[in-house]
Amino acid sequence: MKNVLLILTIFITMAAIELQAQNLPGNIWTSPQSITTEGRFRSDADNFIRPDSYARVNLDNWFGMLSFLWDDATFDAIMTAGFAAKAGELYIGSFYTGNFWTGAPANNYIEQELAEVPSGGSAGTVYNVYNTPSAGGATNPVNNAAVLIGVADMGFRLTYRTNYQSFNESNIVTGSQLYKEYRIERGYHAGEFAWAMAKDLTQKGIRPYASIDLIFNRDYQRTETAGVDSDGNTGAKTGYSLNYFAPEFSIGMGGYTFYNKNNFAASADIDYVLSLNIYDNEYWYEDNNVNKTGAIKGIYSPGNNPYMEKFFVSNLITPSMSGSWNKERLMLRFKFNLPLLFCGEDQNAMDINSSGALIYHGSSKSISTFTFRPDLRFAMQYFIIPDRLILNTGARIQTTAITKETVTETYYNNGVKTAGQKLHQDVFGSGFVSQFNIGLAFYLTENFCVDATTGVMRAYGNQEAIEIFAPGGLFSFGRILVSLKF
Repeated sequence: MKNVLLILTIFITMAAIELQAQNLPGNIWTSPQSITTEGRFRSDADNFIRPDSYARVNLDNWFGMLSFLWDDATFDAIMTAGFAAKAGELYIGSFYTGNFWTGAPANNYIEQELAEVPSGGSAGTVYNVYNTPSAGGATNPVNNAAVLIGVADMGFRLTYRTNYQSFNESNIVTGSQLYKEYRIERGYHAGEFAWAMAKDLTQKGIRPYASIDLIFNRDYQRTETAGVDSDGNTGAKTGYSLNYFAPEFSIGMGGYTFYNKNNFAASADIDYVLSLNIYDNEYWYEDNNVNKTGAIKGIYSPGNNPYMEKFFVSNLITPSMSGSWNKERLMLRFKFNLPLLFCGEDQNAMDINSSGALIYHGSSKSISTFTFRPDLRFAMQYFIIPDRLILNTGARIQTTAITKETVTETYYNNGVKTAGQKLHQDVFGSGFVSQFNIGLAFYLTENFCVDATTGVMRAYGNQEAIEIFAPGGLFSFGRILVSLKF
């Protein structure tokens, strides 16, 4: 019997359809093989949790995988696990990746009867005394989970991911102040629902998908003293309020193969993503020694321009063309993305009037932006030992962004318009990307695979050298995956 991997890879190559939007949201998981090949060659460890591709995992009973990833951003080890099984015509896949409680803040306290009774307190009472409560610092726990159900040639996936941390206590003491409420929130909750056809609607492709991703970002502090605060006021005080809601809607065609001859296939595709940032926060002000709260459709952050009304919307349209060629042990692929990004943003500086209401004061901006940044990706798979050992390589060339921006700016003084201007500018960004990756996949048996990516990753220009034995070199594996299926 031929190796399942080889059959599957040839099938995918000939189809030449890559639906990257159906990866798990937030870039929370990509297999070493897919990372190495810039998404051009996916493994079962990618496909088992994708609504459009779960049917490509050729399993009789179940599939399981474990992976280790070193996170360069947080310097943490990220564990990933997945399991899938069939029950008749029903497919069920489950997924987890994260570091559990790594990075959670330790808010230690002392139970103490204070010699000096704090404002609003009572003598002889034992209080929980904290230093400075925290809801996380540079890193937070990261936890992501997903469940996929496949039925009737369709996939339905529900994903939840979070790094949210909070501190919410009452009747505590910190800094010699007794607080009736002390609340801090930091991080996000995000839930995504994705649907896709797992079967082409025509002989030449078309595999539509749609998803909605709801992201709730929290960055907030609110306190209320039991007595008077350090300013002699009573009532609740908002330290900062930077929350926003970021829904994202995605749809795509799923690829159409317009040429397939002599082992070469070419397809075209188009994807669309609508993203919003919607702000609904609160600000703090004083009124006759009473702390009061108002609402702002933006953010409140003490410092320069503490009151900023904000809104953001983006429309991303990405036409793309993919191609593949295979012969014997060698398989080649490319994908050329032409992303067209249209953004609109409002930023209105505000101030408080004598009654505590917000009025326009300073600069109000309406920014319209168009950005174009072509992205070309190449990949190669070579079967060093047929059915057993595969060399994966990938390369990426991404140009600097070309941006055309129009800024309509209006100036206000205590709510009264004083001046205005419109600025048109072209921006040619920095950060040209030239990248090369290499990795190996070992199929020890037909059903047992070890997939690894070396440290040769993201080599931009001459900033990184390939060191064979040093950390980050050819024999330094930062991403390892083991998968089984039966």
